[in-house]
Amino acid sequence: MNPRELMRAAMRRQETERIPTMPQICHDVALRIYAEEDGRDWIEGMKRCLEEPSTVFDYVIRLVEDVQCDGLRLFVQPDPLKLQRSGDELIVLDPKTGERTGKIDLHGGGHPVLDRPAPPLETRDDARKILDRSVAELTDEAMEVLRRTRARIPHLFTAVTPRGILEWYVELRGREQTYFDLHDRPDFVRAVLDMQVETVIRRAEKLLTVGFDAFYIGDPAASASLISPSHFEKFCVGPYRKFCDHFKNHDILIYLHICGNSRPILEMMADTGVHVIEPLDPLGGVSVADAKRRVGHRVALMGGLNTLTLSRGAPEEVQAEAIQKCREGGPYGYVLAAGDMVPPDTSMANLRALVEVATKSLWK
Repeated sequence: MNPRELMRAAMRRQETERIPTMPQICHDVALRIYAEEDGRDWIEGMKRCLEEPSTVFDYVIRLVEDVQCDGLRLFVQPDPLKLQRSGDELIVLDPKTGERTGKIDLHGGGHPVLDRPAPPLETRDDARKILDRSVAELTDEAMEVLRRTRARIPHLFTAVTPRGILEWYVELRGREQTYFDLHDRPDFVRAVLDMQVETVIRRAEKLLTVGFDAFYIGDPAASASLISPSHFEKFCVGPYRKFCDHFKNHDILIYLHICGNSRPILEMMADTGVHVIEPLDPLGGVSVADAKRRVGHRVALMGGLNTLTLSRGAPEEVQAEAIQKCREGGPYGYVLAAGDMVPPDTSMANLRALVEVATKSLWK
C-alpha cells in the first residue's frame, strides 16, 4: 500500500500493514522550521503566505514530504491581503486606500483580526445572503489551484474542510452570543444551522471534483468544554448526520474534529455517520484507550498525542508517548496524530519522532 491507500484503509477500520500518521501540520509550523534555511524570519514568511496564498501549499507539502507523513490537509485559500510589517506585527491594509483595517494574529494561525469587525447577523435573511456568497467564493480558479496542488502529491492522502457547522455559526454571531442563543433563541439557531449544513454540502460538492480523499468538519465550538452534551445532541448531531447521509454513496471519507473535551460525546459523535473521530485531545481529558473501548468498533480514531509534549518535550518523550498511543489505538482503525493542531513551535526532531513511530512500527 502507498500512504494514500494506507490511510484510506485505516479510516475504514480495515487491516493495514502498519499504523498510518497524519499529524495535522499547518503552514505556521513549516514557516518556523524553514525560516533560517530560507534566509528570512518566520514572520516575513507568514507575510509572503498571506500576500501570495498559494505558497501555503508549498510550505505544507515540503514539511510533510520531509518528515514522510502519510497525509495532509489542504485548505481553500483566501484572497491575497495587503500587509505592512511593523516590528513583530503584520498590519492589514485596505487594498484601495492603504489605510489600516486590522492586524494578523500571528499566534493563532495567521488570521486577520479586524479593527472593526462586521456586526453579527440578526436575521435568517442575513444568514442566507452570507451563506450564498460563501458558495460563490469557491470559484473555478480556486478549484483549479486546489486541483493542481492535489496533482503534485498523488501518492499522499489529502483532506479538505468544506467548513465547520457550529463553528461557522460562531463566526456569524460571535462566540459569547452563540452560547446565549443556544438557550434563548433555539429555533433561530436550528434554522441557521439548517441553512449552514445545506451550504456546507454545496461547498463540499464543488470540492468533491478535486479528488480529495476526505472531508473533515472542524467544530471546536461543539466541544463539551464549551457546550453541554444535551446541547450537542439537540443542535449538532442532526446537521452532522445530514451531511454524512448526503455523501454516503460517494467514495469520500468524513471525519469530525472536535478538540477539547469530547469524552462525554464520543458515542454521539460516532452516531453521526462519520468514518473517523478526532483529535482525542488529552488536554481535554480524552483518552485513546477509552475512545477505543467505547466507539472503536464503530469508527476509526485519530490523534491523542499531547500537543505540549510535541512543543516542549524531547524527541525521546514524543516517541514514548506516540508508542503508547499506537498501543492503545491500534493495531487497526487508528491514525497516529497530535491531540489538536501541531503547535507552531514544534521542532523538526519532534515531528520526526512522532512520524517514525508509525512509519517504522516502533510501537510493536
